[in-house]
Amino acid sequence: MIPHGCFDGAIRQAKSERRRPIRKCAVLVYLAITVLSLGRYSRGAEAHEQISPLRLRGFMVDPPRTPESMDYYRRLIAFSADWGFNALVFRLTDDQGAAIRFESHPEFFTHKNALTAAQVRELVAYGQQRGVELIPEIESFGHTKFITAVEQYADLRDHNPNNVDKRSSTFSSVIPSHPKVLRLFEDIYRETTALFPSRYLHGGCDEVAWGDSEFTKKVLKNKSRAQVWAQYINDLNGIARKAGKEFIVWGDHPLNEDPEILGYLSKDIILMDWEYSRTDPKVVEVAARKVLDSGRRVIGAPSLIHCKWGPRVGVTQLRNIDAYADAYRGIDDPRNLGVMVTNWVPSRYIQNSIWDGIAYTGVALNEGSAIARRDAFKLFVEKHYGSAWNENWADIFDSYYAAAPDRKGCAPSWTWPKMPIAWHTREELTQVLNGGSTYAPSFTRILSLLNFAEPLVRKNLRDFRAFRLSLRYLEQLYWRDTILVQELSKPESSKESSADLIRAVAERDRLLYDELSADWDQGRPPDSTLKSQDIYNVPGEQLVFDFGRAASYSSELAKDPDSFISLLRGAKTNAEVSGPLLMTSTAAPRASCR
Repeated sequence: MIPHGCFDGAIRQAKSERRRPIRKCAVLVYLAITVLSLGRYSRGAEAHEQISPLRLRGFMVDPPRTPESMDYYRRLIAFSADWGFNALVFRLTDDQGAAIRFESHPEFFTHKNALTAAQVRELVAYGQQRGVELIPEIESFGHTKFITAVEQYADLRDHNPNNVDKRSSTFSSVIPSHPKVLRLFEDIYRETTALFPSRYLHGGCDEVAWGDSEFTKKVLKNKSRAQVWAQYINDLNGIARKAGKEFIVWGDHPLNEDPEILGYLSKDIILMDWEYSRTDPKVVEVAARKVLDSGRRVIGAPSLIHCKWGPRVGVTQLRNIDAYADAYRGIDDPRNLGVMVTNWVPSRYIQNSIWDGIAYTGVALNEGSAIARRDAFKLFVEKHYGSAWNENWADIFDSYYAAAPDRKGCAPSWTWPKMPIAWHTREELTQVLNGGSTYAPSFTRILSLLNFAEPLVRKNLRDFRAFRLSLRYLEQLYWRDTILVQELSKPESSKESSADLIRAVAERDRLLYDELSADWDQGRPPDSTLKSQDIYNVPGEQLVFDFGRAASYSSELAKDPDSFISLLRGAKTNAEVSGPLLMTSTAAPRASCR
């Protein structure tokens, strides 16, 4: 036996067995390394400083999209430290509102559950105690409706919504370098930097649709778009440096959308290169070296959850994290500041269901993709669930990541499978019936594996059940489609059978929604508008709200089964006349790449 946490003792024991079969020695050394790894992922962020070449190993939290509880933020900070992260990008503003109550500008569009300055200071101190630096992000160009949605600042909009950006109709902006805009950001930056002692301030500046105001049109008569864009970022950089901060911006515009910008940017601005489809470290390295060769500093930014995914990511997203981890770990340049992994829009997923993905990210950043692929989920199960690893656990994680569907609208059209929408209207239900799809991933089988795993869980049972709830949600989305198509395909279907079916759908929908709602209330504000109102108007952005509407609609149909039966008969007649149709989603704005 290897004494727990005693690597040296294990090695001595392995050497003492040198006359016995080599295989036994190898097993002992492997066990010793496993024990060492478990020990390292128990001592916090400082234990990783000597093993990772990355200066910053960060994760991102998105409060302006979905404010969450203080307990959750503290827990995320502690978990991050345990898994080797030393930084957390803490977003504060976006189109959906400010997640902090700015004392200098209480008139900003602000979430009713926004944090106070005292709460922010508490979280910053909590992070400092655990070696996790909280880096604030203030959206300063695009994603600024927290300012322009306020009537007194409507004149600072620089985007005409009728002039749709090629990437998304939802993009927005303030007027670049307008004196009133610069004064506002002087106030915001001053207040923010007083709360966050981090040496860095993230200014956002991605996904910008701009150039429609008379002010900007006049400026563009004498300057190129690249010059105007760069001048504004340089102005913001000057404000940040005056506050004593190093300025970070997202890199999509200067690196991809308009590369001419890069030549005009101040060289002390840090670019964060985010691209969520890259899975080749060589491609990632080429992009990083483009920034380094220009004399600037760079941070890599792959993603865990972004708009491509629903409540769970697939294998390809882990490969995106792997590619950035390996590429940046291999770049020996002091201007390579590390990797910060983004995680967008918490209302897309169940709060405590993605800890395994965060743990995987921590192992990849600290030890590289090879060790992450081999050990990360094993370490997670042993450390977080307190369970012994076995083939059942391996099957669970392999199968779930392989089966996770992506979403229509953001993911490429050729990828498959696509996540069904939670139909909640007559039109959407008709599309399902006309689509004729009976495909369903193996979620039911994975759920059965979790039933065998649950008795082994000794810690964080609530997290395990949230993980399982994400599976049940996806299983239900597919089941409520396939069961209807199967009913439709029957040569003969009685009125009683169809009525019983819609009542069964409604009952399962209601039970699942009640569980989703209760889970939300444990870690997010129960009165959040993200739970009760359609904020995004994009299917899949608000998991609990979307499914609540679906449950209400199936309940209405269950109370009036004749209406449902009429839909079935209409779809059957249509299929007999024209054959099954390809299923499409309802028209909705395309989500941002976040």
